[in-house]
Amino acid sequence: MNEQRQIFLHGPLGRRQFREVLGGLMAGLLLNPEPIWLVSPWLSDFPLLDNCSGQWDALEPGWGSREVSFNEVLAKAVNGGCRLRVVTRDDTYSRRFVQQLSGRLIAGHDFSCQFSEQVHTKGLLTHSCFLKGSMNYTWSGTNRNDEHVMLTSNSQIISEALLEFEEQYRFEAHS
Repeated sequence: MNEQRQIFLHGPLGRRQFREVLGGLMAGLLLNPEPIWLVSPWLSDFPLLDNCSGQWDALEPGWGSREVSFNEVLAKAVNGGCRLRVVTRDDTYSRRFVQQLSGRLIAGHDFSCQFSEQVHTKGLLTHSCFLKGSMNYTWSGTNRNDEHVMLTSNSQIISEALLEFEEQYRFEAHS
């Protein structure tokens, strides 16, 4: 069984592969909610799911025939039962991303954000996978910059990362 996949985002093929991998990962979280860590120095919204043909309607009929953004899919995951912890820097774009996300959440959600000027780690981490690498979760990171990410399902790597994130970024029990 292959526990790792690497993606180079230096051209259209790599960018499409990344969107398919992250889109599939997020779709899985919508169907089977897990805690999510999103750690990225900079955050901004970017198109994630191409629903122009309606292939994602089963997950959310209200999306309609259009591109669905990462922010919208994250909100759907949190509203569907995922706990989300975000660690990012306090800048205009990241703050706007967090505000847009907060505005999409229903009462009783489990979402917390921590601003840290020291954060340089980049990754999306769940109990079942870790998507990590050089890429910030931004429009430029996913559409313009020359980036490299690695998706792993290796349980030891995931466990070590979860312990590290929980120790490094301490959140209140529930916000």
